[in-house]
Amino acid sequence: MLLRRTARLVAVVAIALGVGGIGVAVPASACACGGVATPAGESMRVFDETALVSWDGATETILMRLGFDSASDHAALLVPTPAPATVTAGDQAAFTALDELTGPRVVTELDWFGDLRALAGIGGLALLQGAGDAGNLAPGAAETSGGGAPEVVSRVRLGPLEATTLTGGDPAGVQKWLDDNGYALRAEVTATVRPYLDEGWSFVAVRLVGDEPLRGAVDPIRLTFAADRPVYPMRMSAAADSAQTVKLYVLGAQRVERSDPDRVRQLVTVDFAGRLEQPAEPELQQVVAGRQDYLTELNIVIREPGEITSDFAFVPAAASAGDFRQVDYRTELVVFLGMPAGYVLVGAGVVVAWAVVFAVRRARGR
Repeated sequence: MLLRRTARLVAVVAIALGVGGIGVAVPASACACGGVATPAGESMRVFDETALVSWDGATETILMRLGFDSASDHAALLVPTPAPATVTAGDQAAFTALDELTGPRVVTELDWFGDLRALAGIGGLALLQGAGDAGNLAPGAAETSGGGAPEVVSRVRLGPLEATTLTGGDPAGVQKWLDDNGYALRAEVTATVRPYLDEGWSFVAVRLVGDEPLRGAVDPIRLTFAADRPVYPMRMSAAADSAQTVKLYVLGAQRVERSDPDRVRQLVTVDFAGRLEQPAEPELQQVVAGRQDYLTELNIVIREPGEITSDFAFVPAAASAGDFRQVDYRTELVVFLGMPAGYVLVGAGVVVAWAVVFAVRRARGR
C-alpha cells in the first residue's frame, strides 16, 4: 500500500490460541506479522504475509492476506493500529490483479541453433520456449471489564475468522484480556505489546472460528483506521527465532522507499515501481480513483529478527529513482524437421552453394 506523500501502514500480527475451552496453550515462534501460539502438541505457522497499503493523508487502509499451516482449529492474530480499526472482508482478486500488473516484462530471444546435446526428443515443427457474516457491536455497546482492561469496540465474523477491535487499557489490563480469552503469547512477544500501548495504539484480535485446521491462504481482511503517517509495525517480530519475510504493495502519488533505521540491516528490494493504468479490479479502482495510482512493490527479508528496533516507515523516493519493472529473458528454440532451424538453414545453404558451383562448372565445361 502506498501513500500520497508518505504512506504509513500498521499491521503487526501475533498468533495465539483461540477462545473456547482448548486447554493450556503452548506459545510457538513469532512470525513476520507477530507471535505464534498453538494448543499443546499442535503446530501453527504463518508462511505468507502480503499486504496492500494506501494512505490518503488522514486514513490508512490495509488489505492483508495471510497463509496458514496449522494443525490447530483455533489460532489468533493481534494487529496493532494507531487508532481503532474497522474490519471488513477483502477480496483475493485484488492480489491476483496485482500479480498480473507487476509481473516481469517478458523479452523473448530466438535461438536458431540450441544445444545439440539436448536434441533427443525434439521432433516435428515447433517453437520450444525456455525458462524463464458480519455484525459490529452497536455504537456505545463496547464491552469493558473494569480496571485497565481494553474496551471491545466491535466484533465481526468474516467466514472462518472473527475480528475484535480493542482500544484503551493498560499493559496489565490488555494482558488479562488476552489471558481470559485464551491468547497465550511467549514472554518475549508479550513484551513487544507494551510499546504500542504506551503510544496509545489499538489492537484488532483476529481468531479462527472454524471446525477444521487451516492450511493455505485465507481470504484477505481489510483494516481501515485513522493515521497521520504511514507505518508498518514490525517491532513485535523482534521475538521471532527465524528469518522473516513480508511483501508490501504501497499505493500512492509516487514511488516510495523505506526511511526507518532498520532498513540498512534488512534486505529490501523493489520488484516493481510504476503507475497503474485503470485496473479492472474494483478495490484497486477505488484507490486509483483517489489519485493514488503509483504502485511500489517491496519485498523484505529480515535475517536477524532480534535486531528489529523500529516499525517500517516510508518517504517519497528521489525523482531519479524512476520506474522499475523486472525483465524475464526467455529463449525460444526454433525447430524444423526435428533439428534446430539454424542447422537446417545452414545445411540448405551449403546444398544450394554446391548446386550453384556445380552448375557453373558444368556450364563452363560446355
